[in-house]
Amino acid sequence: MDDEERLLNSMAQRLTLLGFEAIKAPSGTTAIEIASKTKVDLAIVDLKMPDMDGLTTITRLKQMSPDLKTVLLTGYGSEKTRQKTEILGSDYFEKDSMGELWDLIRRLSSQSTDQPVSKGFVDSIGRSFGDLPKIIGETPGMQRLRKEIERLSGLDCTIILKGEEGTGKELVARAIHKLSHRKDQRFLAFNCGCFSNDFNFTELLGSLEEPGGAIGSKDQGLRDIRFIGTILLDHFDTMPEQTQSDMIKLLDKTGSTRSQDSGGEREIRFIVATHQDLKSRVEEKKFNRELYHRLNAISISVPPLRERRDDIFPLCSYFLTQLNKEFEKNIESISDEVNSVFMEYSFPGNVRELRHIIERAVILADTTTIELTHLPDRLRKNNPVYPSPTKSQAFTTIDEMERAHILRAIEITQGNRSKAAEILGISRAALWRKLKMFSAEE
Repeated sequence: MDDEERLLNSMAQRLTLLGFEAIKAPSGTTAIEIASKTKVDLAIVDLKMPDMDGLTTITRLKQMSPDLKTVLLTGYGSEKTRQKTEILGSDYFEKDSMGELWDLIRRLSSQSTDQPVSKGFVDSIGRSFGDLPKIIGETPGMQRLRKEIERLSGLDCTIILKGEEGTGKELVARAIHKLSHRKDQRFLAFNCGCFSNDFNFTELLGSLEEPGGAIGSKDQGLRDIRFIGTILLDHFDTMPEQTQSDMIKLLDKTGSTRSQDSGGEREIRFIVATHQDLKSRVEEKKFNRELYHRLNAISISVPPLRERRDDIFPLCSYFLTQLNKEFEKNIESISDEVNSVFMEYSFPGNVRELRHIIERAVILADTTTIELTHLPDRLRKNNPVYPSPTKSQAFTTIDEMERAHILRAIEITQGNRSKAAEILGISRAALWRKLKMFSAEE
């Protein structure tokens, strides 16, 4: 949390790249509100903030969660502030010595080396099932996909995953990794669209700590790549020009997959994912030709959901089982009307969109069946939900319907306004204004 937006965004991006799901807060008050509704493992708190200073914020956070790890970050360091921080059981770092802070962050990141490094960075459509990610579907396209995964996982080569947004390219990459000889090594997933022009990909890999190994540093650069395992580069076509050049140097160092240093052989397997035609991007001079030819080895196409509609029902069943557990609900079925809508809908967001639709419906449903009323407006526009009222029926005003709908969302999400705003399709600020208006009316 920091009221300086530029620093806040920069730190959040780097924390995400190092394996954390970063939540930004511009003030202590906002941070406390977030922490009251979301489990937080680490809080990095700026000292000087307009509404509540960092020491007060940490005190409040510790009252809520005594075991929460906290860090006070300040550009106005003093021994008195350091002593107060120690009394609170918090770490203390000054902004002119940020290297020490990032050393701490890297140590925290390396404590669990079997976890994906990009939890909040690249969205996955699946969850683990045994030792392999769960890939749902028995249509010809999915049967072909599973055979290709099995065939290519044992080959020591770069793979390009082609497919639209939300088809599950990261899920496929994880399956390839789990079936390969690197299955016990680390898997990292990066969204290249989040890389800035000054982002140093090689430096990041050199800074990751391996079990039993030393932490790399800026000065080591290409001489000491610490990472071993599989790297997924999603949205590969959006990688900045400078980072593309950086990656070519990395490939020169590693020979595409391997590198030698004093610690022995180091292996890196790249899997790149894109929904764009890379060859066309090269011809348009929007992507580095040399990098394209270096990595353009074998490709796998992940089919969109509209081309495998018979997989929709199995996917719905799978997601219902998951989400019933997550939200402690007991949704038993999906109505025939909803199934008909799903079979006609094009699903531009593919499997990811289907899961979000089912999640929204599970949250809203107050019966054991998902009905048309639980679907987003874009799916209901050609399917009238409400019967035409007769003259004898009481007619509810739009304001009354809106009020009831918003309060119902607040109730279902147990007061979580961020979640309520998400399922209502409005911003959190808009929800706050509506609730303030309801309170004034009362």
